[in-house]
Amino acid sequence: MVVEFYYDLLSQPCRAVYIFFKVAGIPFEAKEIDLFKGEHLTPEFIKKNPNKKIPIIDDDGFILAESAAIMRYMALKNNVADHWFPRQDLRKQAKIDEFINWQHQSVRKPCVELFIAKFRSRIGVGRFTKQPADEAKLQSLREDITKSFSHIADYFLQDNQYLAGDEISLADIIGVCEIYHIQGVEEDALYTNNEKVSAWVARVRKRLEPDFDTASMKLMAVKQKYIDAKE
Repeated sequence: MVVEFYYDLLSQPCRAVYIFFKVAGIPFEAKEIDLFKGEHLTPEFIKKNPNKKIPIIDDDGFILAESAAIMRYMALKNNVADHWFPRQDLRKQAKIDEFINWQHQSVRKPCVELFIAKFRSRIGVGRFTKQPADEAKLQSLREDITKSFSHIADYFLQDNQYLAGDEISLADIIGVCEIYHIQGVEEDALYTNNEKVSAWVARVRKRLEPDFDTASMKLMAVKQKYIDAKE
């Protein structure tokens, strides 16, 4: 039975799982959920995931949420190329997990908060009601993000091509999807100004094409709405 994959490509964790499935050749049955329409709040979906969040997979009755857990599980189950999540090299596994665990608070959290705050300052959609931006808060988020990007460059990348060495892994897909999200509110200078991080993002994108751009189309549509809403 092919795994059912519930996702909305506006969500960066969903994009990460989607891209991984595509580049690793993992078949899935697409179950698209529209977050703006509240489709993740329907009784049918809540039976699948009472936490009311995506992505999730349904693997013949086995329900699994959380993007990193899904990617690890599917990598091991499908015996994908070892560089994505090495089965025997515990140190490489640990480096991949180190980044994934670190980035939740240090990359994902401030990038999401910056995106939502700027999006709400111009556009109100669904639960994202229009609200004026707190400029001091935006600047604080930018400073936090800049520090995290410096840590990626100086600690995780160092002289490597990718986060866990010289081969791409799950960590790179997750990291780039989170970072790229701020493109949607024209804040990409936060990573393009860091030469090492910018080169890494470009390297990962090239390795993941054409699936990366396909997965990012919904984000780019939101970016255009954001641009068009300028006063």
